[in-house]
Amino acid sequence: MDGTLRHVALVDADGDDGAAHLLLEDFADALVAYARMGESEPPAVTWMDGAAEEAGLPDCAVIASRLREDTSSTWAIDALRALGTPDGLPVYLLCCTDEFDPADALPAVTACADKLEGHGFTCRGGVIAGGGSLVPRTAKSPRMGTLRRWRSEATDALIAAVRLQCSVDEAAAMTRDETRRRACGFILARCPIPRWAYRLFRR
Repeated sequence: MDGTLRHVALVDADGDDGAAHLLLEDFADALVAYARMGESEPPAVTWMDGAAEEAGLPDCAVIASRLREDTSSTWAIDALRALGTPDGLPVYLLCCTDEFDPADALPAVTACADKLEGHGFTCRGGVIAGGGSLVPRTAKSPRMGTLRRWRSEATDALIAAVRLQCSVDEAAAMTRDETRRRACGFILARCPIPRWAYRLFRR
């Protein structure tokens, strides 16, 4: 291996074409766009649906989920079973939580990361976006507009880590990104509307 990123697997842990799928679509589109802007060959992007053997083992996997109160702590492991023996495969988590503050989901996400490590994967951090209930409603709004900008910028920082093939924190150090809120190796993307407005929206 020469260190070139060739193949990224995308895994929708929810499997319902909802918020997680939308987060991955945005990630995939931006990943290809940034590669082309840098005049480099975009990596192959495979949506994992049980066809891991046909697609071949990726260089890394990005797994997404919309976290709710009843979300299983094993959601990432369950979704990655199609990849077979991980052998240290790097994994990034791209999550949104229905809570306003993304930090509220940190215990659940870090527990999931620990389970990944325990099953032989290498978790390199990721993104937790607050206000997950808004993701489907704002999917068609401008990517850097008011309703999407925070999670779009967090996704872009995640893409930097994937392209550099390192953890989110390591990528932040290399790119001197000190502006984003982080905790436990995860970027915390704020909800795009005020807390009181989101409370009314969720009723």
